[in-house]
Amino acid sequence: MTSLHSAFARPASRRRHLDQGNLLRSLTLVINGVPGGINLGQGVCDLDTPSPLREGAIACIEGGDRQLYTPYAGLPDLREAIAAKLRRHNGLDYSAENVAVCTGSSGAFFAAGMTLIEPGDEVIVFEPFYSYHWTTIPLFGAVPVAVPLDRDTMAFDHGALRKAITKRTRAIVVNTPGNPSGKVWAREELVLLAEVLDGTDVLVLTDEVYEYMCFDGRRHVSPATVPGLAERTLTMNSFSKTFSVTGWRIGFLAGPAEIVEKCGIVFDQIEVCAARPMQRGVQRALQQLPETFYTDLQNGYEQKRNAFCAALRDAGFAFQVPQGAYYVLADYGRLFGDLEPYPAVLQMIERIGVNAVPGHLFYARPQGVHCMRFQFAVDWPVLNEAMQRLRSLRA
Repeated sequence: MTSLHSAFARPASRRRHLDQGNLLRSLTLVINGVPGGINLGQGVCDLDTPSPLREGAIACIEGGDRQLYTPYAGLPDLREAIAAKLRRHNGLDYSAENVAVCTGSSGAFFAAGMTLIEPGDEVIVFEPFYSYHWTTIPLFGAVPVAVPLDRDTMAFDHGALRKAITKRTRAIVVNTPGNPSGKVWAREELVLLAEVLDGTDVLVLTDEVYEYMCFDGRRHVSPATVPGLAERTLTMNSFSKTFSVTGWRIGFLAGPAEIVEKCGIVFDQIEVCAARPMQRGVQRALQQLPETFYTDLQNGYEQKRNAFCAALRDAGFAFQVPQGAYYVLADYGRLFGDLEPYPAVLQMIERIGVNAVPGHLFYARPQGVHCMRFQFAVDWPVLNEAMQRLRSLRA
């Protein structure tokens, strides 16, 4: 009889890279064990949830809706509400058939990858990259390829992209506004991207989770609105950060109806459907929240960015001021010297009870990286205390 040990001794090679562990989550556990610890690492978005979301979910649970599976592509009313949002805010002429509801943008990315990417394909991400994009691509059997953004300005280097594209390149991931860099892709950069891809069959998979967090007068541009990208782009998004419901796991993918349907069928195999009460809550929010909600959200985050960046500067960190999102990727060399990112974060936790994410997680070649990523999506009292502690590092 085969023993359990030998039976499970050969897990799939495509997930072997995950054996290195998830430092982002492990450091959250560390800071949670520190009395008075402040978590500025994992982007949990610890803010109040708008009342229409709560009311919609509660109404679904307590009456009216039967607690059954939804269609795999999501409740029709929610799909239409998302399509209306895409028409109103993104300039995308989509209807409900162009939208499939998923479990966050991560679920959308996984469904899209399993639908469109073959084993052995290459998928390009821009560095510094969102670490989950990088670590998810091998689960498709594909190979992630990093193309660095300009280190000083985070500008798109179209020459570097041209050199990276091969016959095996299947897709490019664009994250705007970006995690961890806060980069907002300008329309001019997206036009350049379209020129590079002209004549290829390379897909563009976008992650636009932080679309309402663009600062200093910048505006979010959905790549699917740019000529030359529209016909090759699948838009992915989530309501986790816009509505401060990271644990609800409601997101979507949007694009040509035929491919969205195929992705929805794959998502059915992965998850069956997203949770009905959470879908109802997001539906109500999209239908009821005024436009001022989104402008207030942007203004509030811009104020926090300004205050937080001032505190980091006073503390001795070096960084580029983020153009969007709610992260700052900061060099700590003047404070922690040549320490590697993980021990540098541990030292910061020990000294002031504040954590961050080690910056090497966002680079394909982490040698020489001496930075950490902070998030500032917390209430003002928590942020003020964190800023005071950070300034004390310089004392």
